[in-house]
Amino acid sequence: MSNRVFYGVLVLILIGFSVSYLARPKPKHNDKLMGVVTHKSQGEQHIAEGATHVNYNSELPSSGPHYQDASAPAEWGAYTQELPPEIFLHNEEHGGVVVAYKPGLAQNQISKLQGLLAPPYADKNFNPGKAILTPRADNKYPIELASWTQTFNLSSFDQTKIEKFYFNNVSNKRAPESFAGPKNTPINEAVQ
Repeated sequence: MSNRVFYGVLVLILIGFSVSYLARPKPKHNDKLMGVVTHKSQGEQHIAEGATHVNYNSELPSSGPHYQDASAPAEWGAYTQELPPEIFLHNEEHGGVVVAYKPGLAQNQISKLQGLLAPPYADKNFNPGKAILTPRADNKYPIELASWTQTFNLSSFDQTKIEKFYFNNVSNKRAPESFAGPKNTPINEAVQ
């Protein structure tokens, strides 16, 4: 075989691989999610518990003053008692995603959220290692999601949208300490 034929075949093979690589379907979690709101960062100032601070500029809080003490950041997982924003914002600073629901949300919706965000996971393909689920009396929407400087609201449980928001925002470079996190403990120990 001549060098010319060899290189011609090699070029055709490379073109074939390139075309198949570019034509492959993109992962669903990289899709844009309509309705996500980006907010101006209010910084990541650490404050003492109980200290006064500016009002947060987003609903659910997505940046701003927060605690750094024994309570914050919180262990990743699902909570039945409300976590204040001064605690969960530290988790967002570490690249986490917070999902808050109105306490009056239907129990089947709460159960679906818990099954999605805490072990044993309802979706074996989704293991949200940097997520907080908490009830929140101040929610304006039944379900609100936040990561550092981004929020998203839902009127009811939507697994696809929750997973998409999580994948698009977990450990995102917007978070000041996106690769930090609290002590890695099993999430089911954090469920209260």
